[in-house]
Amino acid sequence: MAATAVIIAIAVAVSAGGSAPKPTAPAGSSPPPPSGGLPSEPGSVPTPPVTGDGDDNNNDGNNSNNGGPSSPHATGGMQFTPIPDPNLPQLSDPALKVDKVVQGLSMPTSMAFVGDRNLLILQKEDGKVLLVSNGVLQPEPLATFDVEPASERGLLGVATHESDVFVYATEKSESSGEVRNRVYRFTWADGALTNKTRILDLPGEPGPNHDGGKMITGPDGALYVVIGDLNRNGVLQNYHNGPAPDDTSVILKVDREGRPLANVLAQGSLPAYYAYGVRNSFGLALDPLTGALWDTENGPEDYDEINLVHPGFNSGWERVMGPMSRGSATAADLVQLEGSHYADPLFSWADAQGVTDLAFSRLPGKYDGNLFAGDINNGNLYFFRVNEARDGLVLEGEGLADGVADDEGELAQVTLGTGFGGISDIEAGPDGNMYVLSYWGALYRVSLAAAQ
Repeated sequence: MAATAVIIAIAVAVSAGGSAPKPTAPAGSSPPPPSGGLPSEPGSVPTPPVTGDGDDNNNDGNNSNNGGPSSPHATGGMQFTPIPDPNLPQLSDPALKVDKVVQGLSMPTSMAFVGDRNLLILQKEDGKVLLVSNGVLQPEPLATFDVEPASERGLLGVATHESDVFVYATEKSESSGEVRNRVYRFTWADGALTNKTRILDLPGEPGPNHDGGKMITGPDGALYVVIGDLNRNGVLQNYHNGPAPDDTSVILKVDREGRPLANVLAQGSLPAYYAYGVRNSFGLALDPLTGALWDTENGPEDYDEINLVHPGFNSGWERVMGPMSRGSATAADLVQLEGSHYADPLFSWADAQGVTDLAFSRLPGKYDGNLFAGDINNGNLYFFRVNEARDGLVLEGEGLADGVADDEGELAQVTLGTGFGGISDIEAGPDGNMYVLSYWGALYRVSLAAAQ
């Protein structure tokens, strides 16, 4: 399966005006971008010495950030050497450990494994697709996009399936100068990206935030792509008299050529739309046991969400964020396209944290098949246990029965790790470990303490 992500241009992503509270970089890391936006000229990227030939066309795994349960631990071919760091993130479970395994990145947004020994990492502002091969960051990018990097625009998402690599980038149209969000397909062969083909051409204005960019592929190769509202107010944002559907606030389901696969809304007249009413999202994951799609969604100042996204899901924006019962809107306020349905989030953060990615864990024991999630504002790593029916979360902590973390005490009960410096992506690796990408320029591995 494959995937993606992010996003995350993130650091600006979650407030109504497009600027989130500025995350705090961990000690010893690169300083955060200046307030008021991300820097337009990231510094040069240091590269460690290269070991190994960097070539691996082993694509026998459908690698995805949604992971898969009961996978053998530490059996993949990727061999990272931990980088000494006196200021590593902290985990609350002593059975787990965290290592820094890559550093020197510049505003990384998304990553995806290709086979067992290769990892692709995107950089938001300079448009570089980087390769980590056999645990070593390679000195030259595999590809470079001429991106439009303002606010949450840039090089935002990556997903893989077998030899296909999909990349989501914000660009200016060559002919009109209009800003567009585009998805390209490459072929991975002999350690290179070839056969670049544009498969989706999506809007990018007015923006400049809420561009989405998260992507993930299913075991059948279907590609799911999320794009936010781009600050539009139309039918897809639940305005009854607003402009017609325009490819914003949606999760698309398409094939490798970009052809629609959803066919669930408006008697098939919106064939690519799998879900709508999405303000903005930096997280998609497919349950490895049921195949169901989950997402995260960012509220303006309150109510970040985790949702179970069945076909035809209307997430409720711009009328609802968080549980409907906590606001003034009713179902009648929503634009319910034929074939659609609304459902409350499975979990909400009452105060928006800038929640980004989520991924199903492949770590053994209590973590196997359950959810990790991260945020950009604090660099927190969250953990949630999925219920037996796999249609909800087990929330047993004090005050969490309503599915909302209302204060710091309730937030702490779902927090597994801190100090990641702004999380932009989370991926289950082919070795069974969890990988956490920090927007401040590092990749961390979370593993069993006794296994390394």
